[in-house]
Amino acid sequence: MRKILMASAALSLMAVAAACSGGEKAAPDAASSGAPASVETGAVAADRDHLEAMRAEIAVVDMHPDVSFLTPEEREVVNLLNKAANLMSEIYLRQVSAENPATRDEIAASDSPDKALLLDLFDLHFGPWDTLDHNKPFWGDKPLPDGAGFYPADMTKEDFDAWIAAHPEDEAAFKSGYTVISHTPTGGLEAVPYSEHYREWLEPAAALLREAAAITTNESLKKFLTLRADAFLSDDYYESEMAWMDLDGPIEVAIGPYEVYTDGLFGLKTAYEAFITVKNPEESAALD
Repeated sequence: MRKILMASAALSLMAVAAACSGGEKAAPDAASSGAPASVETGAVAADRDHLEAMRAEIAVVDMHPDVSFLTPEEREVVNLLNKAANLMSEIYLRQVSAENPATRDEIAASDSPDKALLLDLFDLHFGPWDTLDHNKPFWGDKPLPDGAGFYPADMTKEDFDAWIAAHPEDEAAFKSGYTVISHTPTGGLEAVPYSEHYREWLEPAAALLREAAAITTNESLKKFLTLRADAFLSDDYYESEMAWMDLDGPIEVAIGPYEVYTDGLFGLKTAYEAFITVKNPEESAALD
């Protein structure tokens, strides 16, 4: 699930030049000088002032909505949907970069004095790139590939087009919004359906949606959740999208692959996300 980051302004990286003095001085350590911290993994983190400025641009709002109008059944359904939504976050983390889980482990295992802050920023940005400043890395120096985790990092647009030109039968699958392009063991390219590539998270998510569908007595929600669970395992989202348009009642949910903005290479591949909202009937009626 992509998180919405509230920013006051985009932060620019600034280089600070130190004046040379005539006398030789011992180099200050990174923690005291604010210089980038080199850690035992060999990766380099942005300096603490920069990291703190990044964190200050993101507002975390602690919300305590009144949901007393929900029935026990509806509360149970919402809790199940929240669990399914968390699985969308796991998928999106890997859609940004297949290396993200290993990178987070690397930060956690480092001896950086800013480890806690780095991990907080990593979780907020779904990776080691500042999404509010042109995806500049704040851990390590690897740029975010234009194709994020949807394509091999070394694949170019020309490689993609050349493969389709040589294998026209692959065009529909390669341009589908529900496939990941991967290298084959022989060095070629293949389109792997989302339902296969992200099965580890989609299967339990589908099970949670079916459990919620079995509990709810709202027929429109029951239909949507059942069809969306099927779509997670078939990659055919049309019927569930139609069912979503007919949702009524206090629980509104959008969950699955939707927007293509993360695919900066072609704008083809959809990213997983989730929004679980509840509608207060009295407050809503006051708006009519």
